[in-house]
Amino acid sequence: MRRLDRWIHNADDQTADWVSKARTPAARSRIRRWARAETAGVVAALIGIALIVLAPLAFAIWFSVADIGRTDVYWWLWGIAAGVPLAGGTLMAVGGHRRLAACFADGYVSTGRVDRVIECPGGGDDTTSYELRVSAELPGGVVLRRKVYRDGSSPLRRVGGPIRFRHNTLDPADLHDVLFDGFPGAETKAVRS
Repeated sequence: MRRLDRWIHNADDQTADWVSKARTPAARSRIRRWARAETAGVVAALIGIALIVLAPLAFAIWFSVADIGRTDVYWWLWGIAAGVPLAGGTLMAVGGHRRLAACFADGYVSTGRVDRVIECPGGGDDTTSYELRVSAELPGGVVLRRKVYRDGSSPLRRVGGPIRFRHNTLDPADLHDVLFDGFPGAETKAVRS
């Protein structure tokens, strides 16, 4: 099961890295719990997709062989086949969001500055995303540099302005050890990315 789990959803290496950086047993436990929930969501979504693909054929054969004329049974079964991937996708999304938040729960919080915004144009249905290059000066003269990825409205007006983020290490060059925690003074709720 462990190998199948890694083949389906390879978050174990990343989770193990974050668990090693977590400072408290409660944080480590929370990271593992939400990683398992995310993996269960991926498995449920894949099973549900298989159900949706195979359900029409299986229902047609079963209903013709068993001579079932009740459409309510058909709709109940079709609802289950559609509900499983929906529930799996929801569990995967919530688990992923909560796992990410748990990974940085007992990390450092720094306030820095947005140095540069790089627009990453989307294609087709993809929306435009933005890469914010941020830096924060820590006591002792260490300058952290991070990349924060954002969707939505253009943050170009934020260049030179303050930004708050969480990180687990004090490594100045670990560009991806970051969780957006909002813009200081902003009235809107912080959206984590």
